[in-house]
Amino acid sequence: MIMRAVKYLNLLTLRRLPWLCALLSLLAMSPSARGLARLSQERVMSDSEIVSTLRALRSEMLDLLAQVAGKGAAATRPSRRAMDFESYQRTFESYSAKIDDSYRRLLACYAQIDRTYRANPNSPLYKQMVQTYLDTKGVFDNLKSTFSALEPPEKTITEAVISNDRRLNERISTSARSTAAPPAPAQAAKEIIEADESRFIGTFDAVEMFLLVRGDNACYVLFGWKDVVDDENGKTVEEYHLSVVRSEVFPFTPSVRGMTPEQHLENALTLKIAMVEAEGETMTSLKQFFARAKSYTRMN
Repeated sequence: MIMRAVKYLNLLTLRRLPWLCALLSLLAMSPSARGLARLSQERVMSDSEIVSTLRALRSEMLDLLAQVAGKGAAATRPSRRAMDFESYQRTFESYSAKIDDSYRRLLACYAQIDRTYRANPNSPLYKQMVQTYLDTKGVFDNLKSTFSALEPPEKTITEAVISNDRRLNERISTSARSTAAPPAPAQAAKEIIEADESRFIGTFDAVEMFLLVRGDNACYVLFGWKDVVDDENGKTVEEYHLSVVRSEVFPFTPSVRGMTPEQHLENALTLKIAMVEAEGETMTSLKQFFARAKSYTRMN
């Protein structure tokens, strides 16, 4: 009788070996015993309900993954190019909260599967529950990994300066009055807005300086300048001009990335400049782009 029982147990183990491996995978990813106990106190779901809940969760996470990864028509990947800092922060925090909620729901489903295994290991849907859980967990891992590649909002903030240094303003005003600076290519404004990376360096007198990166190259974009003139009453006044100037392109090296605002200023003064044609809607788009870049800075 004992030998017959042992043979039966061995046969049962062999038949269930694949699903015992799956169960071990579940246990390796399982929450603590205390957490399981808390989750198991939630409403008990039927076996078919567990499967449908996991499938619905997987579908939701796939949609969220497409957004975080920047794929599909509804993609809203947090991007400094398209969002100001507040929008970036709101989107980032919203995704983070949704991922946390997905993890909580995934653990709740695990607790339900654990309950089923303990109460009715012969459930005809047990294998399907385990496989559906593993598929859903795989999507969650991909989602979490993709989200972790995004910069947290606090790490997007850079230092900027306000300086009375007049050299940039004098150079631009001289070039504008004498038309010494050549025009930039017609697509220059579009290339500025579509830059891979943008950073506000600071304001030097009346000139706002931005560092733009496209691939392995970078350039400076200078916005605005002022001129000192005499009005009709002979009084000296300052006139401000909204113009866009772009420097020549230079290699974007680690040393350039690590420059201080003062070093960027000295570097910009050595480069050739060109005037960017920007009027009407183009100027409006550029001003919005500059405002977004400035929102990621902290004035020093």
